[in-house]
Amino acid sequence: MKINNKQVTGESFAYDGCHKIYICESKKDEQDAQKTGYTIHPISELENTYENSCDLRFIHNWTLDKDYVSQLEPALFQE
Repeated sequence: MKINNKQVTGESFAYDGCHKIYICESKKDEQDAQKTGYTIHPISELENTYENSCDLRFIHNWTLDKDYVSQLEPALFQE
């Protein structure tokens, strides 16, 4: 999967139920996200979750060194 022409590495994402979306690139990322109250979802649900999130939505990776979609930026999902 690519988002805005950036390759996504990870099989899951953490979601706060509103607008914060973080790609989990490892099991440790998933565990850390769960410990802080995020729900883990399979990457196959990412586009739908993004489209149904608050307008302040964004997508980063959990360690915050990759920015896939900034707030108020459009997202283009590709397989």
